[in-house]
Amino acid sequence: MHRSEAKGWAHRRVLLHTAAMESELSNPIFIILKAILACAVALMADYWLGNPDHVSSTFVAVLCISPTVLIGLRNAWAQILGSLVGGIWGVSWLLLAEAFALPLLPGLPIAVGLAVASTFVLNIQSGYPVAAFTALFMVAVPQNTPLLTFETRFLALFIAAISSFLINALVSAMLYQRIYARRVKKVERFVEESLMPVFQGDQKLADRGFALLNVLQQQLRNTLFELQLRHAWVMHKDINIFLMRTQKLSYLLHLVLDLRFLCQEENTPAESVEPFLHWLLNPDEEAFVFLPDHLLGLQKRIVSVLKELKENPLSG
Repeated sequence: MHRSEAKGWAHRRVLLHTAAMESELSNPIFIILKAILACAVALMADYWLGNPDHVSSTFVAVLCISPTVLIGLRNAWAQILGSLVGGIWGVSWLLLAEAFALPLLPGLPIAVGLAVASTFVLNIQSGYPVAAFTALFMVAVPQNTPLLTFETRFLALFIAAISSFLINALVSAMLYQRIYARRVKKVERFVEESLMPVFQGDQKLADRGFALLNVLQQQLRNTLFELQLRHAWVMHKDINIFLMRTQKLSYLLHLVLDLRFLCQEENTPAESVEPFLHWLLNPDEEAFVFLPDHLLGLQKRIVSVLKELKENPLSG
């Protein structure tokens, strides 16, 4: 496999994994509400602008709803770029078929394949599904002319981008603190519940915890950048506190994982360490236990992180 191709596939796997993590972090009721509103706004815009492609406008609007305005705009930009690539190949095949009186459907797989290949070549992030769909749409659902089909598709995308932007801006933009406070608390509970199983050897649970933290930290950084552009410095300070807390949670999970590996290297019985982890989960109820000398350095760092988390409880 070519290096750039391998990099492209790796990036797609990351995006799919990110989408899965996002579904775990999201509040289902909040997503349902935003999806309903985005569809309603898109359908009203379809009526006002005379767009016949209700499927594209509503579906892409739902795809572009996100916890923040900036993330939603980036999703919409990826949709537009992917659709542009797919539209070019779709129109090219329509014009070619029209010029040489060729049947449309046999060339559809070729148009789709070229559209997907173009997103890899141009490194359009997350753009290949929408590029493929646009090429398919252009060929399988043509309007009066290829250019009219292209215009219809992009009108639908424009409506979707505007609709999702309005919903993200009106529903989410003023609620960032509440949204991320809930997400950080959710990840914090997951990390807390994972500490003992991770120490006992559950690597998959550790990987899942790191993945959740990485996705949440990236969202927080994107949000900080947006708030910086908006000069919303009060909210910027609150979101930055959330980011620092997720970094401490990640460090805590790393330390417990290191504790497990060090115990294995030094042949330290797990039973001698587990009481300390029980104290870690219930410091007000369990008696503190000192670990063997070769583990005291890690124990000191773990206790220090726990102290920082306890002294600065999450609010919001």
